[in-house]
Amino acid sequence: MTDIIQQGFMVGTTVFRTRAEANDFIRRPKVIAALTKLAKGNKDLIDFLESKEDEIKKAFDTGVVSRVTKSERSRLEKCFEYLKSLNDPKLAFLADNAEAAVASFRWPTVKRLTDAEKASEMMNELTKLANQEAATWIVANRDAIEDAYNAGIEKKEINPKAMEALAAHQAKVKAEKEVEAAEKAKGPEAHAKYLADKKARDEAAKKAKEAAAAAAKAAAAK
Repeated sequence: MTDIIQQGFMVGTTVFRTRAEANDFIRRPKVIAALTKLAKGNKDLIDFLESKEDEIKKAFDTGVVSRVTKSERSRLEKCFEYLKSLNDPKLAFLADNAEAAVASFRWPTVKRLTDAEKASEMMNELTKLANQEAATWIVANRDAIEDAYNAGIEKKEINPKAMEALAAHQAKVKAEKEVEAAEKAKGPEAHAKYLADKKARDEAAKKAKEAAAAAAKAAAAK
């Protein structure tokens, strides 16, 4: 096997292949502390919740597109590492884009389930990991368990102004669709006139925006 120089992420004296693994290592004490508080110091329960994190998260995701677990992403990384070690020119594209492929990997969509079906499937998955009583406890404490697994992850604050702007934009788009639907119902001529008028308004708004930006740039240059 040919020696390969690889980048890594160092935490103290420990080197990790990916930033995600390094962050998980840093967060682990906080996750354990959160699980300890949730499990009220029950070591067996703490160990179970920690060791079965991927499986429990998958059960929680029943009925939605499955998230890629840490162990699955790690296995994918090892596959690409082996691929790189082959030094096969025919696989050069995959080797060169391995990091992007791993980072962007997603599981395909799944069949939509009702809430009752989701609950039933979730319980089925959890009872594969533990008995009925433990599975019921996990479901009842789902929010707290997910919070514990996410301990140490910095939550990005949502800008209120950005949310207001988004809401205003969505309301505008909705109103425009309703107006267009009404004009379309009047007939082809009314619909065509609406589209032409809308195009003219959009072009005028674009020119006004460009003029404002040019004026601001000119003022800043003085």
